[in-house]
Amino acid sequence: MKRNSRWAGAVAGLLALALVAAACGDDSESSGAGCAVDGELRETTFLLPFPFAVPFYSIFVAESLGYYEEEGISVNIEFADGSASVVQQVVANNVEFGLADPGPIVDAVALGENLKVVFVLQNRLIYALVTPAGSPYTTIESFAGQTLGVSEATAGEVPFFESMLAAAGIDPEADVEIIETGAGGTTAAAFDSDRIVAYFSDYFNVIELGFEVELNEFDLGEFGLLNGASIVVQQELIDDNPDLVECLLRPIARAAEYTHADPRAGLDAIAAERPDQVGDPEGFDKLAIEESIKRQLPYEDSGNRLGWNRPDSWTAYIDLLASRGTLGDGFDPESVYTNEFIDTINDFDKQAERDAATSA
Repeated sequence: MKRNSRWAGAVAGLLALALVAAACGDDSESSGAGCAVDGELRETTFLLPFPFAVPFYSIFVAESLGYYEEEGISVNIEFADGSASVVQQVVANNVEFGLADPGPIVDAVALGENLKVVFVLQNRLIYALVTPAGSPYTTIESFAGQTLGVSEATAGEVPFFESMLAAAGIDPEADVEIIETGAGGTTAAAFDSDRIVAYFSDYFNVIELGFEVELNEFDLGEFGLLNGASIVVQQELIDDNPDLVECLLRPIARAAEYTHADPRAGLDAIAAERPDQVGDPEGFDKLAIEESIKRQLPYEDSGNRLGWNRPDSWTAYIDLLASRGTLGDGFDPESVYTNEFIDTINDFDKQAERDAATSA
């Protein structure tokens, strides 16, 4: 498997980024398509947490299919070293758009930064809990007294896992032992030697493990509906240039509809623009985009609207942060997000996108 070297290795090898804030004042007169100014594409920068396209497929499919240009914008997609770095760059006005996990966004808002999530890209938890097929451990409650594996002891998955255990009545410090087992072969070996009875990690690690071990995946219930990577901007951008926000978000919604109709067409679109990002379209990448799509389908209560901020998911996420002492009491979940763009950016011919994908 090549997943870890392409994702983690790429992050570790990032060069310093020269991030230039794009001019987006509202004193220019637009002409032509969407956000074009005087017939020229309006430039903007979109910062992602790491250079791995498949989990963020709709951003890259929109790039490859020319959807940004159709809106009159030129999008410079740059990469940072994690969500916290993305939020720092948005706060500093070095970039207009960022993609980050909720934690650093909530932290920044709690410190007084006027940020807003305008589009939830990942509508489901990016982690998965698995046991080997046929395991006698079929409920979280049954893990009491056992040793459980995670990919990294300091990774973001650990707080989620501990909270899930606590919600099931398991003290994560007293009732179980959580150990680091890495990914792929080392975790398979931990199962084979009975060092662990379950594994909790991001779904890419779980996909890789699945090539080694036949797995049973747990239904995580409400935890599974916790949102992940989301598009965040300064409130100032919303106030001064809401058209630019729409011009970025609509192509992403269109590209999501396209990819959901035919995942392979989405992979092919990514590979056409960024061939280094799709190395195994019949194997790992196929499974990766299918799992990514599961986590980006609209919430059932969204009215089939892509990008919708689900209030209950934000409330649950913030309650989780508060329960772990990382957030003060009285934080208003609605201060983090807005759904004001969702109806407009979903107003496109979805059947046309599906037809385009299936005929590609």
